[in-house]
Amino acid sequence: MTRSSRAGALERELKPNCFCASLSGKDNPGLPPAHAINFEERDLIWKFRYFLRSNRKALLKFVRSVAWNKNEEAAYALILVNEWSPLEASDALELLSPTFRHIELRRYAVSRLSHAKPEQILLYLPQLVQALKYEQFVMKALDEFEEQKEIRRKIDSVKGGNSELTMENGQEIYSQQTVEQAMQKCLTGDDLTSFLIRSACSNPSITYYLYWYLKVEIEATAQVNTVMSRMYSYVLSLLLSSLRSGGSDLRRRAASLDQQEILIEILVSMAKLVSQESGGRSQKEKALRRSLREQHDLLNLCGLPLPLDPTVRVNALLPDTATLFNSNLMPMKLTFKTENDGNYVTIFKRGDDLRQDQLIIQMIRLMDDLLRADGLDLRLTPYSVLATSTSEGFVQFIKAIPLREVISNWGTVQECLRSFRPSPNGPFGIETEVVENYVRSCAGYSIICYVLGIGDRHLHNLLLCENGRMFHVDFGYILGRDPKPFAPPPMKLTSEMISGMGGLHSKEWKEFRGFCFSAFRILRRHANVVLNLFSLMLDSGIPDIAVEKEKAVQKIEHRFHLTLSDELAEQKIEHLIDESVNAKMTKLTDMVHDVHQLITN
Repeated sequence: MTRSSRAGALERELKPNCFCASLSGKDNPGLPPAHAINFEERDLIWKFRYFLRSNRKALLKFVRSVAWNKNEEAAYALILVNEWSPLEASDALELLSPTFRHIELRRYAVSRLSHAKPEQILLYLPQLVQALKYEQFVMKALDEFEEQKEIRRKIDSVKGGNSELTMENGQEIYSQQTVEQAMQKCLTGDDLTSFLIRSACSNPSITYYLYWYLKVEIEATAQVNTVMSRMYSYVLSLLLSSLRSGGSDLRRRAASLDQQEILIEILVSMAKLVSQESGGRSQKEKALRRSLREQHDLLNLCGLPLPLDPTVRVNALLPDTATLFNSNLMPMKLTFKTENDGNYVTIFKRGDDLRQDQLIIQMIRLMDDLLRADGLDLRLTPYSVLATSTSEGFVQFIKAIPLREVISNWGTVQECLRSFRPSPNGPFGIETEVVENYVRSCAGYSIICYVLGIGDRHLHNLLLCENGRMFHVDFGYILGRDPKPFAPPPMKLTSEMISGMGGLHSKEWKEFRGFCFSAFRILRRHANVVLNLFSLMLDSGIPDIAVEKEKAVQKIEHRFHLTLSDELAEQKIEHLIDESVNAKMTKLTDMVHDVHQLITN
């Protein structure tokens, strides 16, 4: 079909029949980002493009039907894109993926993001930082850099000398110059880089998180792609330059970032000291506290925004409360005194790449927002995680008890909750809200962990709070991966967890199932945003994504069962719950893990 701006009146009035109308996406969760449109679908979408313009979801299918390498067609398509019903910011993320390289289309995506609230930008920020890799200036810089490398190789071969070191140094300098020159040409104000820096200057939380995301990417890409690393360095320099040349508030933020760097450096040195200290954990803790007392910078933080959560301002670290966790890496549990005279407890880890945990917590926070927006509060606990390098970072500490400890010390979940929050009038002799928290949170994490394929679930990484909220920690295995040789059940639902709800015939168990069905139905409707965010992480180097990069998004897509109706999808979840309840290996895997813990600790 010939595609141009010339369209007759008849073509503008065309309306699809029922079969063709399904292409608009109104009657199903929509095509996932990786979906390939065949020639017949492309022609149908183009044929009915005028009719579809009022449907914002159809725009994503339209842009996939365009041959963007054909100038006339691309120019006409861009006119239609701007006439189309505007995309939501969450859907516009797809246009920042490597699939779409056309500069005007990416600018359109940025224009849609500019209408999002800062809270929404914060939710998408890790992926927006990743999307910088697919910007036009990066592609230009990569091409120019490769050309220059080839020229240098030829010069070197003609000279006949071994000048590898000289060539390396030259490439290092040239890569920086190439990236900076390419960026200066492309930073027009409506590009992604400019948008991120503008957002950072207008919102303090975005400032601090963007800084650390960029810092980690500089390190993560340094050994893999020099140009990418230089690009992130330059974006970081633009951010700092904007802050330092701005008003007093922006200059204060720049100074705070310097202080945060000093804080991290000190904590890394403390972690090294602990690892080098001889003796047992008690001896190491004494050495840690003694060294922390000598760090005067930590005792006078003067309202520093905490890197882990910049909305929390801290005045001092409390040395005498510092402890070490009983594990190989011995993470440090550190308490900060806040400006409002409260305590904020963190875990600082060294020797652990927290980027995967950070991604999963981001997904849990996103899904929590989606569920709440639909009126479903599942009492989730999306604690904060921040990687400050590829081997260090912070985790928020939440006071809670591992389920293994609950069973060992109290016998049952109900007995544990009854000891903390008893009520003669509540279900099972426990406060009603506490039981409701338990049931809802169990349902929320069951569905979310199923969708994200969270593996290595055992009673040591399922935690219970005194208020009944249950949550998961430690996401070292995702997307269906698991360290055990046999496949785990779809959801972690042990007999101990079920008895906490009163057993399989209780009212609470029925409510649990209902919450699972509702949560899955809501999340399926928003599957595209989850898939878009994962699509933008494919080149992040996160371990369980990198293992099978080409299949990562499809694994989550498969778990959403997007081809099924809501009724059939609910039946699927019902079957998965029953399968998980009846799994024979759950008890054995928990026993094996308990034995392993005894041996290693």
